[in-house]
Amino acid sequence: MLLLADWVIPVSSAPLADAGVRVSAGRISEVGPAAQLRARYEGEEVRTFPGCALLPGFVNSHSHLELSALCGFTRPAAFGRWMFNLVTTRRKLDRADFEASALWGAREAARCGITSVADTAYDGLLVARAAAATGLRARVYQEIFGLDESAVPRVMERYEAVMARLQEEIDAASRGQAGLPLLEAGVSPHAPYTVSMPLYREAARFARHAGVRIATHVAESAAEVEFLARGTGPIIKTHRLTGLWPGSSWKPVGLRPIEYVAESGALSPETLLIHAVEVNQAEIAVLAAAGAAVAHCPRSNARLRCGIAPVAEYLAAGVPVGLGTDSLASNGSLDMFAEMRAALAAAEGRAAAAAEAAPPNPAPALTPERVLAIATLEGARALGWGSLTGSLEPGKSADMIAVGLGPAGDAPRSPDGVAARLVATATAARVRMTMVGGNTVFTAGDEGGETLDFEAAREKLRTRGPSDGSPIRA
Repeated sequence: MLLLADWVIPVSSAPLADAGVRVSAGRISEVGPAAQLRARYEGEEVRTFPGCALLPGFVNSHSHLELSALCGFTRPAAFGRWMFNLVTTRRKLDRADFEASALWGAREAARCGITSVADTAYDGLLVARAAAATGLRARVYQEIFGLDESAVPRVMERYEAVMARLQEEIDAASRGQAGLPLLEAGVSPHAPYTVSMPLYREAARFARHAGVRIATHVAESAAEVEFLARGTGPIIKTHRLTGLWPGSSWKPVGLRPIEYVAESGALSPETLLIHAVEVNQAEIAVLAAAGAAVAHCPRSNARLRCGIAPVAEYLAAGVPVGLGTDSLASNGSLDMFAEMRAALAAAEGRAAAAAEAAPPNPAPALTPERVLAIATLEGARALGWGSLTGSLEPGKSADMIAVGLGPAGDAPRSPDGVAARLVATATAARVRMTMVGGNTVFTAGDEGGETLDFEAAREKLRTRGPSDGSPIRA
């Protein structure tokens, strides 16, 4: 099959005008000029995307698809207040609601041009089923919680049983799949403010034994730093008000979040650190030495008033960085174009603040081309998928999207600036087609699917969408 468009943006190489991609057995076999491909593969099926660019599907390095029904449930708030709202609001939903929420979220991801997700899930079974039903590539990090050190053996026994069921679900979904498996499991000790150090150690041990990767929320807010250092602040207040933890057997450890994760043995090249906002230069060096990666979620961080992650410093130190939307409980949409623009603005703001504090300061390390790479190829590398997806190269999985270039008069005419223009002007509404492993999982104009269960869940929450109560659309 040949896919042809006005532009092909491989990310790993320069954009090509009037070009295309050949797909065979779910993989990319060739990328080149459209005329050359037509001549070489005469008689093959041809799909054309006039006025569009073909580019790699987005790699969402951090999501919570099962929380999609909570879109618009809270206004921007400090982290502690948001955490309280999240815990109390989600209690209004049952498992069927979360199942509908995860499925809607997976379909929304496909509509937004996301082909791969690293999803952190309270109920991994629901997310695995949603990803499989939609056709997404997904790593489902099953969360584990527990601050009571005396309960670690019991918690781990239950967790190992849950992980066994998740793996069975993934194996069943993978049977009969042509080409590369789309689903895999991961381990997620939720965060230093919800997981004791002994439980972190056991979760890391389990992950190593099972040969799976780890993801953990860490250093997201100043409230987390205060909780670990002194056992005070809004997080401990939320724990007590919501009954998450009675506080009878935990004492502040006097460590910073990165130190906490490092001392637990959970820091390695297989670790994804979600957010990692509250870090210093010494901790960046620790992450670089460990080979750990970071999931950068700029819009979520802004909404929860958590600050700006030091992305330029991470990149300079060689720390792999991916881009994530986080959940729709802390973001307005799954639009990765909006996330890229937020990442650029955050980097510029951080650089400006640094220059004002101690001039002169080098220019921001993020450019539109670099942030597009972070949303695709570099994000794939951060997840250990760099040889599989994230760019349009022969041998990789055919994970790609077709995106409208905008009004004809504004369409780019030269390779210089094609990517930058897309980053600056496009939205998820311009995604015309999403393909994963050679299978089309979304086509503009064909967006059917049951939403009644999703809307019923939202009705339970008595929430409205960002403006009019309708499902979020970029």
